Amino acid sequence: MKLILFFLSLLAMLLFATGIFLQLSLSSGIVWGEIEASIYGSQITASGLNLKCPLMLSPSESRAVTASITNSLEEQASPLVTTEISKVAGMQSQSQTLSLAPHETQLLQWSVNPSDVIFGRLILVNVIQARYSDLEPRHGFCGILVFHLFNLTGNESLILIFIGGFVLIFVGGALWLRIHTALDDMDAQTLNACSVLAGVTTLGLLTALPRWWGLTLFLDAFALIMISVIFTEFVLFPKHNRN
Repeated sequence: MKLILFFLSLLAMLLFATGIFLQLSLSSGIVWGEIEASIYGSQITASGLNLKCPLMLSPSESRAVTASITNSLEEQASPLVTTEISKVAGMQSQSQTLSLAPHETQLLQWSVNPSDVIFGRLILVNVIQARYSDLEPRHGFCGILVFHLFNLTGNESLILIFIGGFVLIFVGGALWLRIHTALDDMDAQTLNACSVLAGVTTLGLLTALPRWWGLTLFLDAFALIMISVIFTEFVLFPKHNRN
């Protein structure tokens, strides 16, 4: 009986750890793309361009990147918009001059596909709206993760990893609690530490979806520190924790 409980407890920890790994892998992959996009293209101090990109593509998929260019002036404006999209040979740029009536917004669209992949897993996009008269310059960037599971599309793979991480953490935690009905001090400390870890990785993933990559980077780094502490305190030196 004790052997069965041991293996069930091991299974519960494995399921929980796999869920944590999936969440961290997805959020860190999104952060990696955002960081690379922010430093790989043209460096300007402007920001605030409304740029929409898919979070993930499959290696055989093409999707659209869109940007909204708005003329906030009371007069006609002709801003220059430059788009930089990653290629193996480096960022390839194209420019176009728009003609916008006062307070007009124009939606621009570009296609990205596997030919734009760089670093093996990323597509990087930079869009720059140059200054025109009193119209302030704007800049937007994004990184797109190229990955797929079981020949699914990028969105389907993203949803599968997102849901799978939550399910594995929940099932692993529920199974562990079912086995450890009477918690001693060490079990209680383990439960508290793992609960905080699950909360941090989940929050990190949720902040990655709207591309709040600065906050996601902080949460992922904190989660990695927590993992090292949990491994040291509860795996390498569990007896020390009982004293």
